[in-house]
Amino acid sequence: MATRMMQRNNLADAFVLVNDEQTNAALKTAREQIGDAEWKKGYSPENKAIVRDALKEHGARYEQALKGNLVGAEVAETQANGETFRKLRVTLENEAGRTILSADMGSEFAQRLITKLDTATREHAGGEVSIGAFAKQTERDGRTFVDHVATMKGPDGQEVPATPGHFEKARERVEAAQKPMLDAGMKDRKILNQIAASTRESYFAEVAAGLSERMVEQGIAPKSVANERGAFPALESGIKDHDGVWHNLSIYEKDGHLVGTLQRRGGQPGEYEKVPLEFHPGELGGLQAEAQFPDGAPLLVSLSRSEPSETQPSKVDVRIFAKGQDLEGKDTLEQIHEHPGRLRANDALQKIPDHREGKAIEQALGVDPKMLNPVPAREAQRAPAKAQEKQHSQGVQL
Repeated sequence: MATRMMQRNNLADAFVLVNDEQTNAALKTAREQIGDAEWKKGYSPENKAIVRDALKEHGARYEQALKGNLVGAEVAETQANGETFRKLRVTLENEAGRTILSADMGSEFAQRLITKLDTATREHAGGEVSIGAFAKQTERDGRTFVDHVATMKGPDGQEVPATPGHFEKARERVEAAQKPMLDAGMKDRKILNQIAASTRESYFAEVAAGLSERMVEQGIAPKSVANERGAFPALESGIKDHDGVWHNLSIYEKDGHLVGTLQRRGGQPGEYEKVPLEFHPGELGGLQAEAQFPDGAPLLVSLSRSEPSETQPSKVDVRIFAKGQDLEGKDTLEQIHEHPGRLRANDALQKIPDHREGKAIEQALGVDPKMLNPVPAREAQRAPAKAQEKQHSQGVQL
């Protein structure tokens, strides 16, 4: 598959090829015509026209939007002049090949795009998107400022909304980082601005890293990324409902909470539906998360501590309920399967000592993380074969 790397050029107000001879020659010509002082000021309508003309004269490509299936979002590091720079890398694929968008993590464009990617990786991962940007001039206090606004359209052609709260959280971190300096009497705006920029960049790098994990967990990241990481470390369970449909649960820890996905077979052969989950303490005790497939009743996924036996400590039971209402309009919960499933660590998670998922389960449910490991094969063989067959027929995946 042919691969190209593109980046946002603010002066051209467009995307251009990275490490392309014709593009580099065009930008050099444009910089000489504009002059270093004006070039460093960045975007203006006049500079935009000069840069685009130079690109055309040199036969260099520039594009207003990048389109393809969203299959990757990650953080990369590059080295230049002894310094390390963090980049946001977004991968799009279509019949023409693969496009990797690279953007400086500290740039306004990258940070605005991350807030939209947070939504897109939940709602449109693997689907077709279109990424664009535009320069917007505003007047404040008699001065002209330029905002570089990121845009993203989903498969339906509608603008993908930004996930709210990110810039507020970044600002809180900036204020916390600057406070010791301000309390000590620091008034150097240059240093304070450097602290703000660095703190803001670190925050959005963390968010972008979480998006990368989310994409790999959903199994739709570029194959090279998935192959490098192997199976995504997670807690898993499988439950068969009364109609014989398997519901597969995958859970991992993120920002102190357990989140994940619930997957079931779709209406067509080979088709699967997957919805996100976020667990919180619930009315049933333990942890609950709501799930909503497009064509069904809302579901409630519940994690609870099992009753210990004489020979076994408590483990984690998984139950799934359909939410509804009775004739009097009261909320109801109906379990969609007969027996509870059992939450277990997959092979990849078992290889991680003291994993965060186990700690989260222990804190929320009081279950020893060791009880999340499947029974070793030699111990499983001790169980009568008929008992195992009975469990599987009742809808509990071993």
